[in-house]
Amino acid sequence: MKIKIIANNDNIRLSEELKLHFSKRMYKSIKSKNTLFYVNQKLTNTFEFIKKDDVIEFEYENKIKSELNWPIYESKLDIIYENDNYLIINKPYNLLSIPTTKNPKSVYQEVLYYLKDNNDKSIAIINRLDKDTEGLMLIAKNKLAASKMSNVHEKMERRYLALLEGFLDNDSGKIINYIAKEKDSIKRYITDDKFGKIAISNYKVIERFNDYTLTEFILETGRTHQIRLHAKSINHPIVGDKLYNENTNSDKMYLLSYYIKFYDEFKKEEIEIYLDKEYIKTWIKK
Repeated sequence: MKIKIIANNDNIRLSEELKLHFSKRMYKSIKSKNTLFYVNQKLTNTFEFIKKDDVIEFEYENKIKSELNWPIYESKLDIIYENDNYLIINKPYNLLSIPTTKNPKSVYQEVLYYLKDNNDKSIAIINRLDKDTEGLMLIAKNKLAASKMSNVHEKMERRYLALLEGFLDNDSGKIINYIAKEKDSIKRYITDDKFGKIAISNYKVIERFNDYTLTEFILETGRTHQIRLHAKSINHPIVGDKLYNENTNSDKMYLLSYYIKFYDEFKKEEIEIYLDKEYIKTWIKK
């Protein structure tokens, strides 16, 4: 695979410029293969200085096989967007993002099946969703993309729709508290700052029904079960959330990742993807 990048800095060593473009792990992998680097088509050592807008090129082949011996399942991916570096899918309800010993079927294997003809199997799921949460997921398709997109999740704008129990009086609000993991359990709980990590959600009412409220959540942090716990904390748990809503009558949890926005390190531009209103109407009626 031929990799081409443009230097962003002036009067800097080639090695330092490369470290700004790749993770430490990726850079070590590139160096370990005795890679030859060309700057403006001239063979260049990593200790040499380069200039801004210089063109850096090198060949990198990743032939490392997946260390996980998970079974691979036939792909049923609902692909919303795809290019050479990543794809965005619409994950269905009742499917894990990554496999576990007890439940090995997941998005991870479906993506591996979809990309089965690719030599590079180093995929990375950028924004994981709970098994019962539906919606948009961003997945890097190779090792280079996984490296360059490693920090995307922290800066990604994520918006969710949740169908909450009852009639939510406030039109909007902000929830700030701390979340910690229960010992020997998948459940989380709200606690003080001594034991938990800060969790911040902004919410806005989209539509009110007789017994439910459709609410948008915009996250400032990405804690496990954050929206589920925050909805419960305002006494309006998510419909179908059997983990935190013991009295629910629904077999399905109504939480949807419907919008993501992130910076594409390859195109050097903002990417905005969302599920349209018609899809959302159908989702509510399911």
